[in-house]
Amino acid sequence: IALASGDEVESWNYGALPGPELRVQQGDVVEVHLENVDVEAGVTIHWHGYDVPNGEDGVAGVTQDSVLPGESFDYRFVAEQAGTYWYHTHQNASRGVQRGLFGSLIVEPAGGIPEQHDLVVPLHTIGDSVLLGASDRPSGVGVPAGESVRLRLVNTDMLPNSFHLAGTPFTVVAVDGQDVASPTPVDGRALRLPAGGRVDLAFTMPDEPVALTTDATASAWLALTPGSAASGPASGPASGPASERPPDRSAEPELDLLAYGGGPAATLPAGPLVRAEMVLDRNPRFLQGVPVNGYTVNGAVYPQIPSITVDEGDVVELTVANRGWETHPMHVHGHHVLVLSRNGEPATGAPLLLDTFDVRPGEVWVVALVADNPGIWMDHCHNLDHAAEGMMMALRYRGVSTPYEHGGAHGNRSE
Repeated sequence: IALASGDEVESWNYGALPGPELRVQQGDVVEVHLENVDVEAGVTIHWHGYDVPNGEDGVAGVTQDSVLPGESFDYRFVAEQAGTYWYHTHQNASRGVQRGLFGSLIVEPAGGIPEQHDLVVPLHTIGDSVLLGASDRPSGVGVPAGESVRLRLVNTDMLPNSFHLAGTPFTVVAVDGQDVASPTPVDGRALRLPAGGRVDLAFTMPDEPVALTTDATASAWLALTPGSAASGPASGPASGPASERPPDRSAEPELDLLAYGGGPAATLPAGPLVRAEMVLDRNPRFLQGVPVNGYTVNGAVYPQIPSITVDEGDVVELTVANRGWETHPMHVHGHHVLVLSRNGEPATGAPLLLDTFDVRPGEVWVVALVADNPGIWMDHCHNLDHAAEGMMMALRYRGVSTPYEHGGAHGNRSE
């Protein structure tokens, strides 16, 4: 694929890089037909952050077999949750996602979004190139002054990335597809997104240009200029000309989302309480019979890590401690978790519901979820190299089994 810079990259993809934006309305029935033409390693579609029924989760070896060349698979679910999500392969994902098997899933609320302009901006590193939107070079869009804008930021990389918006105050209106209660204006703060995380920003277009930049690259940024919207779409990925290079804002302090917003505290139902601990570390282990310095949970690597077993209706409290030297963005399939505390300090802002939370070295997070979506659900680090090297386990509902397995004729690899 030839990028905007003229550089060429080799890509596996869902027909384009990024894959096609899937934009639907809340309440729609979503049907997606996947055909694998020539990805020899196999492919699936996992709906990252979307709490689909378990059979639609797209995890090779757990909820389906990998789709090999010449094969197909149909996904079907009701779009009950509005918000910003994304999709990617969950077969050998440490290779497949990096090479381009990803795209965005946008579910608009039944009454529509309040903003007049809606732009999706995924960030992705492929080879030596970093794409912001669909471009590894500056891009831009015209927005009439005084009109409202929503920017949907999606970090599809395996490492955390920081974004900066210069030229206007903004509010954080959603995180991981969940609306934020009582958001307040922010200016001069960086937004750090974990691998797989999403943040929606909203602002009113001023009379001066606005620039979205990221610490991941100095070569690509998004410029929004006051004026006609003819140079870019009212929704979808940004395109068109861009202004001069914005100033470096990498020194901006980070916005702490655990202390952002307000409103009443979230309450959990009074179901049976299940407590579980996940200690993240790195230790010499055997992985698929090969000695490695594996990424471990409670001292073991996948598939030797015991599952967290629950019954429908349980309230699950997870304590996640990082004893290693690297950040681990933990992603729970099929559920969102309510953040209770970090390093012993309770979350003080609006109730923060996440599907991916960044546990940095030395940190201890306590989160809770309601077991209301029966199945076998992966719970893993979304630095997919870490998942491939062992940091992956399951949340399993009692009585649920699967006919699928790791390896086999389809070469299933669940990460």
